[in-house]
Amino acid sequence: MNKKLYLAVAVLLILSFILCSCRKEAQIVPAPTETEDTGLVILQPDLSLPDEYYTSMNQGAKIWHCYLNTPYGKYHNVEGFIHYSQYGNTKFMTLCQKENCPHKYDDCDAYVGKNTQIGYYHGNIYFVQRAGNMLMTLYKMNMDGTERQTVKAIITDIQLSIKEMHGFFHSGYYYFVLTDDQYMGSRFNTDKNLYRIRLDDDSPYESVFCHDIIPMAYRFTLVDNNVFFYVRTGTYTEGTKNPENFAVDFELYKLSLTDNELCLLTDNWSDFTNCYFDSENGYCYKHNDGFYVLNLATKEKTKVADSAIKGGWGTVAHFYPDNIYVIAFKKTKNNRGHDRYYDDQTLYILDWEYNIVNIYNNPTSSTEAGFLIDDTGNCIVLSTDSHKPPDYFIYKSDFGMKSLKLYEITH
Repeated sequence: MNKKLYLAVAVLLILSFILCSCRKEAQIVPAPTETEDTGLVILQPDLSLPDEYYTSMNQGAKIWHCYLNTPYGKYHNVEGFIHYSQYGNTKFMTLCQKENCPHKYDDCDAYVGKNTQIGYYHGNIYFVQRAGNMLMTLYKMNMDGTERQTVKAIITDIQLSIKEMHGFFHSGYYYFVLTDDQYMGSRFNTDKNLYRIRLDDDSPYESVFCHDIIPMAYRFTLVDNNVFFYVRTGTYTEGTKNPENFAVDFELYKLSLTDNELCLLTDNWSDFTNCYFDSENGYCYKHNDGFYVLNLATKEKTKVADSAIKGGWGTVAHFYPDNIYVIAFKKTKNNRGHDRYYDDQTLYILDWEYNIVNIYNNPTSSTEAGFLIDDTGNCIVLSTDSHKPPDYFIYKSDFGMKSLKLYEITH
């Protein structure tokens, strides 16, 4: 009897030693506490909202492919590495648990690659990379960055796999188009298909729709069971590096995934960075012009407000339930006399009556997406450096005050 007891104790001691030797795993707790250490702390999932709220494609400028709002918190791909924040206005930490990892190389748990789309679905983060065999491949990882897995190769046909892939995660699928050029909308593109592949099984990709407008589309947006395609109609010089020469007018097409019907909604719409859709309407802001509402059923477009925002060479607009945010860009010059297009950005906060509530100017090194990253419901999250995670926030309860107080994200 004693021998059995000694044997059991010995086994337990060995197991304890093995577990302690393993790399530290992320803590998963209901909420942060005052005694929380500096390690990665992933929240327990908030299941108060339907899963579709988190799995649908983000609409907006930069957040459409690199920022995730999930039941577990916020995830942001910055310079190829995923960062995690519990609430958006709390510190963004690299999504990696490897001991002594410098978070600089591709062996880091958080690494997914620059300009890589990330998506959330059923407790996993999904992303697409070109594998060692040069095939575009679908991967997934746990919400704490561990257990990265290869799900499947998206395209195994060599002739198709050498093309550029542009896609978005939406409701359990990865939707994508293939281009011969680096960019969507290029005159060199020939593939007329919109494809998709399911995330949670081993089924192959399929062509959802085939049409002449797809190789011409500059971007597409997925909302519920609709796909919106933007086709340039304004003057545009392909390959231009000067954003002042970008087209400002677009034809807007709607594809219903329910009945595979495609229709032209309007021939005078805005860029995807300046519009938003719900189940009934489209909303857009046209630079130095005003706000428009488009009825998706009748195709009737109505100008609802003139713009009180004047000046600058361009804008992006974010539409949220409580407020509309318009970021205006002013051209400046660096110390060598070269034009800088995104270093001077002014944020206009409006209500849904299109009245300006506050104006906030932010000299920044952000990109064309603007320095507004998210509206969390309680605050807006800002980034002053596009090469780093968000670093400031403003409480929405301060909106309407004479001046807005900027809070640094420190913990």
